[in-house]
Amino acid sequence: MWAFVFKTMDRIVNWALALLMAAMVVVIAAQVWYRFVMNDPLDWSEEMGRYLFVWISFMGAAAGVRYQVHLGIDLIHKLFAPETYRYVIIFVNLFIQVFLAALIFWGFKILAVIRYQSSPSMGISMIYPYMAVPVGSVFMLINSLRISWAAKTGKPLDKELVL
Repeated sequence: MWAFVFKTMDRIVNWALALLMAAMVVVIAAQVWYRFVMNDPLDWSEEMGRYLFVWISFMGAAAGVRYQVHLGIDLIHKLFAPETYRYVIIFVNLFIQVFLAALIFWGFKILAVIRYQSSPSMGISMIYPYMAVPVGSVFMLINSLRISWAAKTGKPLDKELVL
């Protein structure tokens, strides 16, 4: 059952990333077209592109944690025996999980503070751009816990991209 849940979550994150990137490409292309060809720049496109980029960054970080493609130090892997290295992975992920828990807590707290603030150009609530922080952090935390569990049980996560 958990395998199905995690595979579905991976699909959601990957598809969300694909859609966010496609939307950003369309918005930025429209910005360039209207600014340089039509000589009438769009008021909202730069702001929208920025907010999409923030969402891409946090959701991309969640996918990066899942597929374990973030920068690492290979030397540590080579210094320890495989059995010891499993505990290093768990220990490092524990620090990451504490940081992400704080990020989630404060990310949701700040949403209550800025809920009545609206964006300058688009006039949308600033909750939508700021929501990227706690939502992306929740996915990162879940994936970090998955990595810790995989290291504990000795069954590494499949790194195949799920679409």
